[in-house]
Amino acid sequence: MKKLFNRFRRSLPTRLLFVFMVVCFFVVILLIGTLARGLSSQWNGGIKPHLNQYLSYVNADIGNPPNISRAEELAKILPINIYIDGPEQRYSSTGVPLDLKEISFERPRGRRRAEQPYANGASTTVESLSFGGREDRTILRNQLGEYTVYFEVLHGNAEAHSSRVMWRAMFWLLLILAAGYWVIRRMLKPVQDMKYGVKRMGLGELNHRVPVRSDNDLGELVGSINQMAGDIEGMLDAKRQLLLAVSHELRSPLTRAKVAVQMLEESKTQASIAEDLTEMQNLISEILETERMNGPHVTLNRTKINPEKLIRSVAEEFAGSEFVGSKSTGDVLRFQLVTPFPDMELDETRIRLLLRNLIANAITHSHNADLSPIITAHIHDNTLQLSVQDFGDGIAEEHLAHLTEPFYRADASRTRATGGFGLGLHLCKLIAQAHGGSLVISSVLGEGSTMSAKLPLSSHN
Repeated sequence: MKKLFNRFRRSLPTRLLFVFMVVCFFVVILLIGTLARGLSSQWNGGIKPHLNQYLSYVNADIGNPPNISRAEELAKILPINIYIDGPEQRYSSTGVPLDLKEISFERPRGRRRAEQPYANGASTTVESLSFGGREDRTILRNQLGEYTVYFEVLHGNAEAHSSRVMWRAMFWLLLILAAGYWVIRRMLKPVQDMKYGVKRMGLGELNHRVPVRSDNDLGELVGSINQMAGDIEGMLDAKRQLLLAVSHELRSPLTRAKVAVQMLEESKTQASIAEDLTEMQNLISEILETERMNGPHVTLNRTKINPEKLIRSVAEEFAGSEFVGSKSTGDVLRFQLVTPFPDMELDETRIRLLLRNLIANAITHSHNADLSPIITAHIHDNTLQLSVQDFGDGIAEEHLAHLTEPFYRADASRTRATGGFGLGLHLCKLIAQAHGGSLVISSVLGEGSTMSAKLPLSSHN
């Protein structure tokens, strides 16, 4: 319920409709107040005096003393109820006594003392007349000596009528609000399209285009957004093609340089040059692979492989590695593999690259560590969770969120011991996401870091 409320609270059509409802509410209150005041004035000044005069004529027709027969005739032909209360006779045209609870009578205002003639020749003054009633009826009371005559005019079932009017008004109000919401939502549909389109573009889908639904200001804005996305996509594609072309062209001279270095006499300088050339070749390979993984359509060459065999195969490549300045005298890598593992459909080449980068990163940051890095793998929630943990110095919390950004390095001063170009973890993240998974990094200063790749057992992108 809270989620639904927040969704409507953030909805532009809902907020516009709410403003419309508030405005309508105060307008209706103003109209009702004005109409009520006007009708009250009209009732007191125009309608009620005529009704009073009408009942006075009926009262005169019955006579004084009251003529029961004439009262019966008038009750049949007129929409009024007549009640007579006297010492010798009582009469009720409805058959039941008149209910006078909560009824107060007052004499007509603005009328002078005058004689009121009756049909039988008798007369009385208007001061003997008084009026009372409620919203559902009006009552004229006439005191004729020992007799009291009541004339009742019913206004219908006011409460039931008011209730019906209220429910009808509510129904039409809801219908109008629903129609208004539909119209507003339809008018603002381009805004929703832009919101969805910008979100997809922000996720990297620059080939997405927002549909143009109308030829107005919003339509022009949508067209501008699409043009901007196209321009950005073109610039990024040009940059990517240039980077790929340059990286590819650099491979040939690097290969020739490596061959030439191998022909030199072995020395410290020759070894240093060979190592630099290897680093440059690795950097070019990582750049090429990163750009391929950043493409709009990443194609994975999936084959069925066993994760445990793949992990141990990659770990064997580091069997001869040394920890620079390491205090550990044990194995280079330790394993905590919860077997058995089912065969998984993975891109073996790219998963090997992911494992190499994670293991190399752990070994690089294990200098001065008392323990060797640990490779952990197990199945949880239909997901292969593969982690590489080192026991080095750890990483400050402010760097964790940026470690998977390209060319970001927590240590700005790169050395051979802490070398790297800031592409390894970025590439690991791209490979994990291409398999439908994710890369999670955690670290504690002084205790070490853990890099975890989570790969779904069944994910086909």
